Amino acid sequence: MTSSGQQKFCVGCQNGVVTCSGCYKSFCWIHMSEHRQVLEKQMDHIVQEHDQLREALNPPITAPHLVARIDEWERASVGQIREAAKQAKAALQTYLDRTKHRIVDSLGNITEQLKSSQTLNVYTEKELDEWMRKLEQLRDIMNKPQNIDIIEDVESDLCIPMIKLIENANTESTSMVNETPTKSVLSLMQTFSGI
Repeated sequence: MTSSGQQKFCVGCQNGVVTCSGCYKSFCWIHMSEHRQVLEKQMDHIVQEHDQLREALNPPITAPHLVARIDEWERASVGQIREAAKQAKAALQTYLDRTKHRIVDSLGNITEQLKSSQTLNVYTEKELDEWMRKLEQLRDIMNKPQNIDIIEDVESDLCIPMIKLIENANTESTSMVNETPTKSVLSLMQTFSGI
């Protein structure tokens, strides 16, 4: 509040003494005091609003509807992963069953040879070494199947689409006071292709 060089009249009583530098109205000392009380009430209200907003930040800010959408995506993705894993396990089991059947057939042939040679007592180191080599090969096939591997199928239709959170700071509700609006992308995950 500054004193005015020119005589202006108080908005309340027409006796001007000082001018408010905020609203540029002239007041006498009595009405200036009342004007200050009004400003103090407004200040108290603003401080109260400020304190309430600050207090509201004490518990973490939550966005349940967005968390629910992320949870929904997670369930769907996990479902796709489980289905792909189920199919891969079924295919693996089919392969292992075929491998087991071939091992059983090979063992059957070796069993016949062993019984025959043992009964007739006609075998040498050469036959013993050959049978042992065949048995070791069958054990290796049983313990570590050789013609199968697991790879990521990048051309599969069971690709899980990733989600990302996009912060659009160009809207009035998300721009912060005293900050320059920017657009940033927070990736929750990178694209996961193939299962």
